[in-house]
Amino acid sequence: MKIGIFTECYKPTINGVVSSIETFRTQLEEKGHEVFIFAPRHKQAKPMPNVFRVPSITLPSPKDYPIGIPYLTNLHPLISRLNLDIVHTQHIFLMGGFGQNVARKLNIPTVHTYHTMMTEYSHYVPIKMLQGLVKEFIIIRSKRFCNRANRVIVPSHAVAEVLKSYGVKTQIEVLPTGIDLKQFKKLNLAERQRLLTKYHIPVKRKILLFVGRLAQEKNLGFLLESFKDIVEKEPNVHLVLVGSGPDEENLKSQSSKLKTEDNVTFTGFLQKPEANKFFGAADIFVFPSTTDTQGIVLAEAMASSTPVVAINKLGPKDFVNNNKDGFLVNLTKNEFVDKILRLLENEKLRRKFGQNARENAKRLSIENCTKKLIEIYHDTKNSYYSQQTT
Repeated sequence: MKIGIFTECYKPTINGVVSSIETFRTQLEEKGHEVFIFAPRHKQAKPMPNVFRVPSITLPSPKDYPIGIPYLTNLHPLISRLNLDIVHTQHIFLMGGFGQNVARKLNIPTVHTYHTMMTEYSHYVPIKMLQGLVKEFIIIRSKRFCNRANRVIVPSHAVAEVLKSYGVKTQIEVLPTGIDLKQFKKLNLAERQRLLTKYHIPVKRKILLFVGRLAQEKNLGFLLESFKDIVEKEPNVHLVLVGSGPDEENLKSQSSKLKTEDNVTFTGFLQKPEANKFFGAADIFVFPSTTDTQGIVLAEAMASSTPVVAINKLGPKDFVNNNKDGFLVNLTKNEFVDKILRLLENEKLRRKFGQNARENAKRLSIENCTKKLIEIYHDTKNSYYSQQTT
């Protein structure tokens, strides 16, 4: 099968969408399928086979997200020669619209993955009065775009329900991004000691871990406030935040004001193999976000036999079995702190949850998820062409 992926972001930009594209692309190509990617030009991008770039502009912020302007170039003759079987869009704006336009001209079906609850990112609009209007526009655009697709993929059941509330009638499939289980394991004592020493973290401390973008939508201010209460009751604990982002300096300042800086480490951005080690070194993975549609880091922590404490909203509901391999809690500091302390103080429970987490993560293997994606492609094609003959 020949698959055309149309996306607003691609390497060297690093985020969950790019990770999802790359994870599935690699697996699809290993199974003999051809994947062609259409993305905005990026100043740091290196030429890659089967990756086609469209003209782009870069706004003052964020600089790592150039905006593609596909209608400033004529890629249609080239795309026609590729003989695509299906178009898979990743965003609902310019590149997604371009992908749907291509599909109409080629008379082939489209699949769309709705990765992100974009209404939860309206705080990036600099004029506060416009934020409500932006949310309304996103809801209308999401409904229209998804209803033009032949199939919609979402990373969790919670997102499916949100799209239905928008008025999306297209068939929706739930499919999270899979993980390569071989990349994740619990570190032994020597490995753990080497890693913590490298980052100047006292090796005898219990480790709480967050991995992800350090941005407002991740609710990390809530995490730091909660951590202050945790340290007061359990001084031998250390919070590690792996990642970078626009809120990094603000979060460091907040930690200093809370007087927890001696128990908090900001590693900055780490390459994936290095970041993966922290999943295996942590005692508990903490996830305060209320906007993530899946939070693939949850599955990665669980694959490393690390239990999770997460806010019970959107994506985490599909990943964590509450009271079996972690805790799902309401957005209240007392409950969040209470469940973390319960795991910190009960090693037997922590180990049991960790073992259960590893077993749960197996269902999210990249092999299983890619198999389902291929089934969705084939079913979408069959439905599309059968409708044309009736």
